[in-house]
Amino acid sequence: GKMWNPSLYIGSILESHEHRVAILPKRIKDSMPSPEPKPGDKGWLYRVLEPYYSRECVENVMQAMLEGQISSGAAWPRKMVQEICNLYKVPVALPTSSGASALHVALLACNLGPQDMVLVPALTMVAVANMVKMVGAKPIYCDCAPGSVNPSVAELREKATPRTKAVIVCHTYGVACRDIVAIRDLCKEKGWWLVEDICEAMGTRADNGDLVGTFGDFAVTSLYANKPITAGDGGWVHARDQKHHDRLKSLVNHGFDPAYHFLHFEVAPNAKMNGLGAAFVCSQVKTLPEVMEYRGQVASWYRQELADISSTLRCIEQRQIDAPWVFGVETNDRRSRDELRDHLAVHGVETRNYFYPLHLEPANFYGDEVGVYDIVLPNAERLAQTGFYLPTHSFLQRDDVLYICTVIRAFYKSDVTVMAPPRVHHWVDVERSKLLKG
Repeated sequence: GKMWNPSLYIGSILESHEHRVAILPKRIKDSMPSPEPKPGDKGWLYRVLEPYYSRECVENVMQAMLEGQISSGAAWPRKMVQEICNLYKVPVALPTSSGASALHVALLACNLGPQDMVLVPALTMVAVANMVKMVGAKPIYCDCAPGSVNPSVAELREKATPRTKAVIVCHTYGVACRDIVAIRDLCKEKGWWLVEDICEAMGTRADNGDLVGTFGDFAVTSLYANKPITAGDGGWVHARDQKHHDRLKSLVNHGFDPAYHFLHFEVAPNAKMNGLGAAFVCSQVKTLPEVMEYRGQVASWYRQELADISSTLRCIEQRQIDAPWVFGVETNDRRSRDELRDHLAVHGVETRNYFYPLHLEPANFYGDEVGVYDIVLPNAERLAQTGFYLPTHSFLQRDDVLYICTVIRAFYKSDVTVMAPPRVHHWVDVERSKLLKG
């Protein structure tokens, strides 16, 4: 039924977090993640992700401010659009206020209604399911394929019904969906919309070498501060067909119509991106291939240094072009995952659990989807219990990865001694300052 007790959502009146979950079904309570590990008194030595940007980004923002080019209607969002279209070779792109708002707009453009179903990955960020619900459709959760963090075409076929109208492929953690070509072909065969959520996969390439985000009808992404390129917040939606331009442009802006400025023919959000954010990220778009090439280098260092403990710690799925947004690992069980994360935290290394599966989210219990958490999706559920990711960003050098991996190997091997870290606290701030000084 409906929300049992709205006061559960007001954190200030709660004495402990246990109150939030006291009434949840046992299946959710037994699988929910443990509290996050805490760093020592000095804080984190290595954060999981760090924003990376240059002096040019700051100078562009200053120029935008001096010229008054700060709104969504300014020149910088248009310049950003051109950079996106050049990189992805698409005719249509619209900057948005976030990755979630970009997905909202894309799903509105798919004309989905209350009877429509959208196939979504179970192992992804909650915004995916939220946006499907916000357009009035129903998310249908699909398991990961064996050995993958993404569903394959088989998992989609298993969940499809005559009411299926769209598929969202997420390329989770920047690992290109290995069946993206087959999924594209299936969507064409069935007449389904295909939306690629590349919020974690900007610059990621599929096994055939094409950029993910070029297979679907629409692609959406996020420019949050933890992404390979960033505006702090923001995102964009792009389309492969020019015919979608006018509708998308209207949908990001309250449903404005160019012929009748204050006459609105449909309900639509305000999903626009401001000019300062566009100015900040504009010069970064063309650097995305270089940034992702370095992500591939970081991944190769991790794979090399962790190879000798592969029986107890498995590295994230490796595609033909291996450059994940974050480098994930998987332990043999939940207990060792939590203990290893605590061990890394003691040494100043921040980590993050894999996503909690969408079909098990408490929002389903409090909302209109009571019972969906009884569905069993074993691969996604296992990954959520045993997987987490390590620091992965553009400031890391090989010595940093070696230190992190030595900490990990010392957890499993008593004869391994953790060496002194090659960095001091706040080292990234120093390196970032060097970038900003040019």
